[in-house]
Amino acid sequence: MYLKKSDRLFSTFLTFAFFFLLILFSFKVYAIDREVTLTWEANSEPDLSHYIVYWGVEPGVYTYNSGNIGLVIEYIARIPDDDQIYFFAVTAVDTSGLESDFSNEVNTGSVVFSLKSGWNLISIPDISENISVVEAFGPIMSSIINIWSYENGTLRAYPSYPGYGTFTVIKPWQGLWLNMRNSETIAFMPKTFNSIYLAKGWNLVRFALPESQDIHDAISKIHGNIISIWTYQEGRWLVYDPLNPYLSDLQKMDPGPGYWINVKNACVWTH
Repeated sequence: MYLKKSDRLFSTFLTFAFFFLLILFSFKVYAIDREVTLTWEANSEPDLSHYIVYWGVEPGVYTYNSGNIGLVIEYIARIPDDDQIYFFAVTAVDTSGLESDFSNEVNTGSVVFSLKSGWNLISIPDISENISVVEAFGPIMSSIINIWSYENGTLRAYPSYPGYGTFTVIKPWQGLWLNMRNSETIAFMPKTFNSIYLAKGWNLVRFALPESQDIHDAISKIHGNIISIWTYQEGRWLVYDPLNPYLSDLQKMDPGPGYWINVKNACVWTH
């Protein structure tokens, strides 16, 4: 499920503009370390003194902190280069020493995804069963104009739209068109979904693995059945054409985007 960034922190002071807490990691500086780079939007309060970054190995339980890092809006935390997921949050402290509540939490197992004003082709890669639209997007519903899905040759809309099917439940394999009123930043923890049924013709679906994969590996079991694959990212279309694979600009599949997949015959996409 997507998590919206908090808009308000400490009730008596400061309103963060707030958090696109971006994680960039695996920049190895020591044999036993990896670096996690976190960034956020600056607070505009005139009495802001400094920020503190917190982290730990359990959600909401932070055993480490950066101390006073001043007014910088980027921090690099060094953590062991292991398979452990680390959880991060930031607070702000004013000149009187009052510290805000924790920001939204991000972690090294999550993917941050920026929704732009206008159309976005996405999926929800952290669900494994049906979920209502409101439950999935509740925190950002006010920024959504409408949502469209495509299943068995039928476009469905939320809210309902004359002449089209009604769409209220998101299935774990689906890709979605989101028409956004405002930009939002969301985060999710991708999960594996074992198989996706593809009907003959066009399908709007997600990528079912929790990590990015080269497109040739991602579709290896259905490659001969693929006509083309399309996705819309950063305001432009990317396409994979199996007849011209090395001229195609879509070279990997990621958790998060939605994908239009055109197949010759109905099949099951497994990994």
